[in-house]
Amino acid sequence: MKTRYYFYILIFVVAILYLIGFKNKSKAYKIFSLFLIFDVLMNYISDELYSWFRIYNHFFINIIFLFQFGILSLFYSYSFEDKKWRNVVEISLILVSSYLLIKYLVFPESFFLLHYWDIYLTIFPIIVYGVVYLYNEYEKPQELYYANLALLIHFIIYFFCYLSWPLHSISLQHDYMEEFNDTFSIYTINLGYITYVVYSIILLYQLKKLKTK
Repeated sequence: MKTRYYFYILIFVVAILYLIGFKNKSKAYKIFSLFLIFDVLMNYISDELYSWFRIYNHFFINIIFLFQFGILSLFYSYSFEDKKWRNVVEISLILVSSYLLIKYLVFPESFFLLHYWDIYLTIFPIIVYGVVYLYNEYEKPQELYYANLALLIHFIIYFFCYLSWPLHSISLQHDYMEEFNDTFSIYTINLGYITYVVYSIILLYQLKKLKTK
């Protein structure tokens, strides 16, 4: 079994634990639980697309980031008590989603390519919402404080990883950068594994905190 499968199984188990007692929870909790289960399943499918159908997963990565942005925007919309921030989230959701959907309709070929700026556009607002959510903890305890912390760490790391990917793409075109490319790939993969572990631990701690309330 490939190493990454163990991490998918780990996140999947955590997601199932969040779904237990799902009906009695807040809307924000329900949305977050659905995000966990669908996110791990979609990432697994994305990794397996080529081995299953011999097609590249760029279009599916675009779907994943659009999905993440949409469902996490809803999560923060229900989490924020400040109407100003709820409006910011909802307006951003409409603007970013509309821009990407129109772009894919007008330029269908772009849907099958990986555009880093589209990824930045969907990740950065989530990071901003996560920081604001942490700040609000000082004013009033937040129900999913640690779940938000897990998301924030996860997306900050991936944001910087994707910021560095254009350099990685350039390195692939030059033989003299082969050593850099190999080292970069190893560090990125290992950082991803560490992120999954930290992400899962914090999410499990969040569940424990909710049960002790």
